[in-house]
Amino acid sequence: MKGVDEDLYEKACQNTRIQTMWAFQNQLFGIAYRYSEATKQSWLKEWEKMMEFCRVNHPASTFSPAFHEVVYNNAGITYYTKEEPVDEDLKKNPNKLIFHYIEKNLTGQAQESAMALLFLRDANEEKYDPEILPLEERFKQLYPHSKWQPLINEAIAKNKAFNQAKIPDYIHFPNIDNAKTFKDITDLYKGKVIFMDIWATWCGPCRASFAYVKPLQEYAKANDIVLLYLSIDRLEEDAKWRKMASHYDLMGEHVRVQEAFKDEIYTTFGNAQKALSIPRCVIIGKDGEIKFKSAASPEDMEKLKSQLKEAAQTGA
Repeated sequence: MKGVDEDLYEKACQNTRIQTMWAFQNQLFGIAYRYSEATKQSWLKEWEKMMEFCRVNHPASTFSPAFHEVVYNNAGITYYTKEEPVDEDLKKNPNKLIFHYIEKNLTGQAQESAMALLFLRDANEEKYDPEILPLEERFKQLYPHSKWQPLINEAIAKNKAFNQAKIPDYIHFPNIDNAKTFKDITDLYKGKVIFMDIWATWCGPCRASFAYVKPLQEYAKANDIVLLYLSIDRLEEDAKWRKMASHYDLMGEHVRVQEAFKDEIYTTFGNAQKALSIPRCVIIGKDGEIKFKSAASPEDMEKLKSQLKEAAQTGA
């Protein structure tokens, strides 16, 4: 186009293609799991045509904000929806699988950027997958002089700091193997006010709220209040849950919901459909009764203090 910078024009066109592919992928995922096999296969044929049109491997694709989403989704479509054969060991870890897909299907700038974004995303989203660390060596072999390396080094350092950190003594994980009800948990702290935070390692707002815990920790220590963090993470996330408690320096008691009382938690603190919105703060009185089913968060410390004082007076 006359009067338009050709490089900028190419990037703009490619961004449009990548954004279009992203929208198509989201439709494909829904179709693949809700409709017939024939419909699924017809959409997969269209996906192959879209791959030719969108040119994900084009260097200008990397400038699209949706580039990394499209690459990761294509990996999922290839190995899960289309079911192309791949080593089962790779399918056990998403990062390994995506890295494998990128190395096999992309080249040049697109490959380098997609691989680099895998490390950066791990750190930015605070996933800290330990399985991603060995992949850095392969990246260095492929791109020994990559401009991405300083950012990757920062991401890898955060990952290592998370996974290698020791859990301090003031973070407790009581043995609740025999707990059958939620009361079995609260009875461990009879006669004390309990501030409970229901959370999960995958919950971004939960993790963001931990930036405000210091004043709560000081108040709890001065007023003999138990800080109880109840995680709704699955068993597979047990190791990550423990490391994350340490990473955020969450002084207090840490319990991961067990199948025996999982339904009770969702019934008690969720809505009519048992959908539980987190983070959820709860205050339990000295008598073991719930005083505030939806208490103030540590972000509103003055209101939370007022509720904790009220619970101390009425829950004796």
